[in-house]
Amino acid sequence: MSAQLAGTASRYRWAVIGIAALVLFLAGFLIGSARAGVSLHTGMASSTEQTIGIEADGWTYGIPLGIRWQDATGTSHFGGRPDCLPPSNTEVGPITFAAIEVSVGGSIWREVVWVSCRPVD
Repeated sequence: MSAQLAGTASRYRWAVIGIAALVLFLAGFLIGSARAGVSLHTGMASSTEQTIGIEADGWTYGIPLGIRWQDATGTSHFGGRPDCLPPSNTEVGPITFAAIEVSVGGSIWREVVWVSCRPVD
C-alpha cells in the first residue's frame, strides 16, 4: 500500500509543478506584454556636441548620446552616438527611432531607446 501512496504522491507533485510552471509562464507573458509599449517613429533630428533632439508626432524627443542604434548597413551597436547624428547644428533625416512612454508622478514623456541610421523608405 505504501508503494501505491508514494506513486500517487509523486504524480501529484509533478502535476502541481506543471501547473505552477504554466501559471508562471502566463504571468510572465502578461507582464511582458504590459511593458512592451515600444512604438516606432520617424522625424527630423538636430544635434550638437551635447544633445540630439528629434521632433515627430507632436512630441520633442531627446536622444541619449549612449544609445543602442543600427548603422546604415544594419549592424547593431550597443552604445555611443549614432553615426547618422553627428554634431552639425543642421537638421538631419528622416530618422527612425523607437520610444517607450513613461509616466511618473503625473509627468508623461517618451524615452528614446533605439535609433536606426538605415535610410527611410
